[in-house]
Amino acid sequence: MLSKLALLPLAVPTFAAIHEKLSTLPYGWKESSHSVPDNSTIHLQIALSYSNLDQLESRLKEVSVPGSPQYGQYLDLEEINKLFYPSKESAEVVTDWLKDNGATSISSDGHTIWLETTIELANKMLSANFQLYTDDFEDKLRTSQYSLPDDMIPYVDFVSPTTYFGGPKAHEQADRQEPSTNDDEWEQSCLRLFAVQNRDNQIEEMALLTPTCLQKLYNIGDYQADPRSGSNVGFGNFLNQSTSYSDLEQFEYLFGISPQNFTVTLLNGAIDNQDPEVAMPHEANLDIQSIVSLADGLPIEAYNVGGLAPFIPDLLMPKISKSTNEPFLQFYTHLLSLPNSELPWVITSSYGDHENTVPKYYAKRICNMIGMLGLRGRTVLHVAGDEGVGAVCLANGIDGAAQFTAQFPATCPYVLAIGGTNSFENVEAWNYSSGGFSNYFPRPWYQEDAIQTYLDEHISPEAKDYYTSNKYANFAGRGFPDISGHSESPLFPMVLNGTIRANGGTSAAGPQVAAVFALLNDARFRAGQPAIGFANPWLYANARNSLVDVIRGGSVGCYGTNPQKQQPITGAGIIPYASWNATVGWDPVTGLGYPNFQGMKNNALGR
Repeated sequence: MLSKLALLPLAVPTFAAIHEKLSTLPYGWKESSHSVPDNSTIHLQIALSYSNLDQLESRLKEVSVPGSPQYGQYLDLEEINKLFYPSKESAEVVTDWLKDNGATSISSDGHTIWLETTIELANKMLSANFQLYTDDFEDKLRTSQYSLPDDMIPYVDFVSPTTYFGGPKAHEQADRQEPSTNDDEWEQSCLRLFAVQNRDNQIEEMALLTPTCLQKLYNIGDYQADPRSGSNVGFGNFLNQSTSYSDLEQFEYLFGISPQNFTVTLLNGAIDNQDPEVAMPHEANLDIQSIVSLADGLPIEAYNVGGLAPFIPDLLMPKISKSTNEPFLQFYTHLLSLPNSELPWVITSSYGDHENTVPKYYAKRICNMIGMLGLRGRTVLHVAGDEGVGAVCLANGIDGAAQFTAQFPATCPYVLAIGGTNSFENVEAWNYSSGGFSNYFPRPWYQEDAIQTYLDEHISPEAKDYYTSNKYANFAGRGFPDISGHSESPLFPMVLNGTIRANGGTSAAGPQVAAVFALLNDARFRAGQPAIGFANPWLYANARNSLVDVIRGGSVGCYGTNPQKQQPITGAGIIPYASWNATVGWDPVTGLGYPNFQGMKNNALGR
């Protein structure tokens, strides 16, 4: 039972400028017809400000740029905490403020403070207006703005859930095969015919990609990883998904892969649901089955991340979301709390959201946390998404101007962002591979030459002027993706609740590339070298010639249709001729290209 609030005189805060404010509701959201009593309990979390963030990038350069005297000399948990941990004063000052304002059940790990209060007191404390909003599928309790007292601003990064309406989406392209320009050239040993159940529950025969074919595509050769090398992979399961043990076992048997298990960590109230009558672990299964297809034998860790209810719903409000839909914060907070001995060397996630729906404070917090993982020698991958140039294509603002849609966390400069390719013999860009330029994060140092070359030599002056003058794209922003993996044509076979499904998209590409980096770490560890760590500086400066450049095809978007469902998007921004082309060198469809493991391994080992 929740403890009752004591009847104490509450402090009256003096507010500074508004801390976060939405200029307009995110696309698809509106005020709900439901209401919530003011005395309802709401759960909030407060992210405390990190220290010394001005040193993050310079420290990351020292350990990540090949040739640096400190290259590969990664920090441990104690060193990271000493450098960036929020001051002890932060938790004390903020906790006192919360108590003075009637909050209860206050707890903290030093990075974040969790609390309970009522909606009425939260509104007073934050000068907010919490109410229900709906996208016609679920209701969420949010506020369009909130403020902080002057004396709290130095200690608080942000409060959530407040202005973040979005939730991570799996970038999963299922059951729809894009035509390839060269299907006749496929080696038949790479394909197997399966009776596949599609999304309409109809059975159709499809030729699907095999793990053997993936190994050939990435030039794995006869390389065999050593499970004792220390290399491993971790991935996040969000949206109540759990990876199926029995489906993995069936997948391994189907393709002659040596049986192996995986471990599961449950975070924030998550469960490990293995009931095939209830669970539909599309993304969770796709991730692990993609990984074992290339990095069989290396240890794998699945992190199931649950959500904490922002308030207690009742039977009158059945559609209200029971999750904060902000699992990235929970996920990375947990990872950063682990000692290096328990932290996976490669971490991948196939979830993301439209950058402009993620509050800037939140996005920058997550990005800085990922940068800290890079300082600890970890390679963090996020997929670029499956919307091409964009789908909704609306900028923030009352006028609803059209704009290309960037995807977060792929736009974080400390992430290795993974785009998508199509076909096999003559690989081309997948036309729904998301890519472009961030409106939140500036172009990072390691991309400067690659993007400037693209802008100077590989996009027409007319297109550049058209995109710039209409503010469709921010060419000064961080470009994404960095590299790519196979996403379409042919699709990837996945076992789901005992049946074969066809799957693809960048959700398949991300874990494939993560497996390649796990193999690279395996090779380096066995040679007595440190992990690759934050890979982007190495890729752009040293390893780009060991990637396979993709110069055919391109991406499209912003034509008013959801590319994943092929359904019209009411009110979407329309941008004629919106597209990116795959070009020589880096481009905003496939990045630098896709992995050639043997070439990357030789480069990584200094051969």
